[in-house]
Amino acid sequence: MLDERIATAKPVNLREQPQDEIRFGATVTLKVNNSPKKMTYQLVGVDEADISKNKISFISPIAKILTGKKVGDQAVLKLAKEVRFFEILAIHYSSN
Repeated sequence: MLDERIATAKPVNLREQPQDEIRFGATVTLKVNNSPKKMTYQLVGVDEADISKNKISFISPIAKILTGKKVGDQAVLKLAKEVRFFEILAIHYSSN
């Protein structure tokens, strides 16, 4: 299984990502439901995901609704008992 993952892995050059749009590798600052508290997450690969380090998988429900959004956009996540609104405040791509 690991060999298969390595064989199909594709490197992503973060400098080539659209810098004003959320894509794989982006670090995103958000507000949730008009809360004054800001949250920051990086969209990473499945094997890199670690919520304690604010790294979420690009296939997670939150990442899926954020992908393609720009600063000022709002994304909506419908949960079983509530709806959460995420306002995109900043997008950053780190070169490291």
